[in-house]
Amino acid sequence: MDSRRLHIWQPVTCLERAQIINATLNYTDRGLCLTLIDRNNTEVDIIYDKMSPIQDYVWSFRYTGEIPRSDLVDMVTEAMTQEQSKNSSAEWFYKMSNSDYIEWFDQLPWIGSKEIPTVEHHIYCYNDGVFDIISDYEPRFVIRNNA
Repeated sequence: MDSRRLHIWQPVTCLERAQIINATLNYTDRGLCLTLIDRNNTEVDIIYDKMSPIQDYVWSFRYTGEIPRSDLVDMVTEAMTQEQSKNSSAEWFYKMSNSDYIEWFDQLPWIGSKEIPTVEHHIYCYNDGVFDIISDYEPRFVIRNNA
């Protein structure tokens, strides 16, 4: 049985639900920035720019197309029925408990979730795919309304 569980996370409410039409991921020596743009041309920069105890800005990140990540569909449905306190017209993101991605990272020969139990698996979905980020802190969100 799959013990993974998604928890709805809605740190911003300016993006229209299910209408994110563009996403850009940029990783530099100043951190990781994921920019999401909805059909109203509202942009949100999700910025991971704090140095982590593992000596990097994030532990790991990946992108996967929407079809291969159809494994999330049942978990999304369950999260929507379990967690009612959200703005249903605005986009939301997820945090995953019992994450298989963190479990994978823990197998690497380095610091893991045993040493830093506050680590989280953040999931950002948009029209074409899914971004997964492992971090031990929540990012900053910068909103730009370009309408």
